[in-house]
Amino acid sequence: MIVQPRKPALRHRSSFSRKSRRRKGGLKLIALLLVTVSSCYAAFRFDLSSYFAIKRVTVSKTALIREAYLDSICQSLLLGRSILSSLREEKNAIAGEPLVKEVRFVRHFPDCLTVQVEERKPVALVNVGELVPVDMEGIVLSLPDSLVSRELPILTPRTTALASDEEYSNRVRLNREGLRLLEAVLEFRQLAPEMLPLLSEFTLDEQGKITLVTLDDGIKVVMGKWVRKENIRYLQWMLSQLAGRADKPVLIDLSFEGQIILKNRKES
Repeated sequence: MIVQPRKPALRHRSSFSRKSRRRKGGLKLIALLLVTVSSCYAAFRFDLSSYFAIKRVTVSKTALIREAYLDSICQSLLLGRSILSSLREEKNAIAGEPLVKEVRFVRHFPDCLTVQVEERKPVALVNVGELVPVDMEGIVLSLPDSLVSRELPILTPRTTALASDEEYSNRVRLNREGLRLLEAVLEFRQLAPEMLPLLSEFTLDEQGKITLVTLDDGIKVVMGKWVRKENIRYLQWMLSQLAGRADKPVLIDLSFEGQIILKNRKES
C-alpha cells in the first residue's frame, strides 16, 4: 500500500497572513487618526490664534503727546498680536517714548486692547543757556513753549546739569547736581506748595548749599546742603515777618541749625 505524503497544513500560514493584514490595517487606521487629529488641532489652533488676535487698539487721551503720533505707534506695535501674550516688549517700546511715564494695558477679550498712557509733566525749568522743562524724575521734556508754564521754578546749576539716560538712549536727564536742585523743588511741592509761586530760582552757592531766590524782592535764601522741613517753616515765618517792610535783607541764611542769619543791603 502506497501512502501519499500529506501536504503541510496552510491554516497556520493563512492565519499569520490575516493577522499581518489586520496589524497593517490597524497601523494605517492609527496613522489616519493621528493625521486627522493633528489636522484638526492645527486648524483649531489657527482659528484660536486668529480669534484672540488684537483687532482694535484704543489709546487714552493725551495732553502733551500728539495723539495721532501715539495712536500710530500703538497700532503698529499691537495690531495682530495675541491678546493672550504678555506684550512685554510692546509695552517697553511704548514706555521708551520720551514723554511717556507709565503704560498700562487693559484687555477686552477676545480681540480689543486699551492702552492707558501716563504722561510726564513739567515741574521745573532747568537753565542750560535756555530754559528747558524737566519732570519730577529729572527727565528733560521736549515740549513747545506753548505747553510749558513760565511760572515754574527755575533750576540754575553751577555746571552743565544734563546727562544721557542710562535706561533709554533717546532721553536726557538731570545729573546729580541738577537732581539735588530738583529734590529741593519737590520738597516744597510736598511740604509747602503754596510757597513755590513765591520762589523764582533754585541754585547752588560756592559751598554747594542750596540757595533760593524770592520772586518779588530777589532775596537770596540759603537752605543748606538739603532742604529740610524745619527750614521751610523758618522761611515761612521769616517771609511773613518781612511782608510790608521796606528794609528787607538781601540774604537769609538758614543753613546753620537753630540760627537765622540776615544780611542787609548796607553790609553787602
